[in-house]
Amino acid sequence: MIAGLNCILPETEIRLRPRTSTALRYLPCLLLALIVFSGHAWADSYPDPRHSPDPIPRRSIYQPEVEMVFSGGYRQDDLDWNIGGFFLGEYVNVLSELTWDDIESYQVKFQGSLVWPNIVALKGHANYGWIFDGDNQDSDYAGNNRTLEFSRSNNSADDGSVWDVSLAIGYPLRWGKSIVGTFTPLAGYSRHEQNLKITDGFQTIPPTGSFSGLDSSYDTEWEGPWIGIDLNFRAAKIESVADRLEAFFTYEYHWADYEAEADWNLRQDFRRPRSFVHDADGQGFVIRAGLNFVLQRNLALNFNFDYQDWSTDSGTDKIFFADGTTAKTRLNEVNWTSYSLGLGLSVRF
Repeated sequence: MIAGLNCILPETEIRLRPRTSTALRYLPCLLLALIVFSGHAWADSYPDPRHSPDPIPRRSIYQPEVEMVFSGGYRQDDLDWNIGGFFLGEYVNVLSELTWDDIESYQVKFQGSLVWPNIVALKGHANYGWIFDGDNQDSDYAGNNRTLEFSRSNNSADDGSVWDVSLAIGYPLRWGKSIVGTFTPLAGYSRHEQNLKITDGFQTIPPTGSFSGLDSSYDTEWEGPWIGIDLNFRAAKIESVADRLEAFFTYEYHWADYEAEADWNLRQDFRRPRSFVHDADGQGFVIRAGLNFVLQRNLALNFNFDYQDWSTDSGTDKIFFADGTTAKTRLNEVNWTSYSLGLGLSVRF
């Protein structure tokens, strides 16, 4: 990252990297499956004349329900950002770019909900991940649109942490008799953080190889309100193995205030531990889906999948120099995607 920045920036066209969300390719399939499932639920809204002599009973479908889910699994994140600024007296629209790819972590998650059908639903979750592997690249350019790359380092990012917390309230609409469906519009608030590290430096351009002492960090915060929907389906009575399966799906759209703080330990001209900060407005969506397999009346095996896709508008990059002065330049964009797979237990009361 280059230090020669100026507070006054010209209007320039910036070509940002195209971003294609893999999850969006599968979203129509997920929605189609849910429509088919809900169609069966509506069709089964009338009593089934068949009778099993020993069905496993459930509580009334209109009583308050409390559920806690404890799970653990695998998570992967990707994050990138880039800035514009002056280099040798000329403004470069992408002056410096940082990417963290394939950031892998072990994750634990807690989910809780209180649902009183046709009255109110309270939902929340918190998860924490320990990063164990990942790659970082730091590139600097002398020409517009990522041309004339004069510096690149490829480094390790195998330490740090990620976490998310969210709370929501909604109105659960319930229908069905043999198959019970619940549709809940939701409004909530969430906070997400990535505490990313850069170590084991290796200079690729110019090709001087490994260098010692690199121990930098970049810590992000995404925080703000969201709206969404939640859908789940289950059998009213367990009379067969198929009746033990429950399906759930959640979609959330988020608005976020994005803030980040960096500690660039090898830049002698930067102040430490607060070398520069980023600030921007962002937005994103979150998809959660999965299955429960009922083991007993109050216990189920839980499989869950989460996908997140976030980005920011242009914002501000403020640098703090070692001599006490500061400078500002344009933060072009920040992009973050994440997915996780988890397996755990659901306990109901």
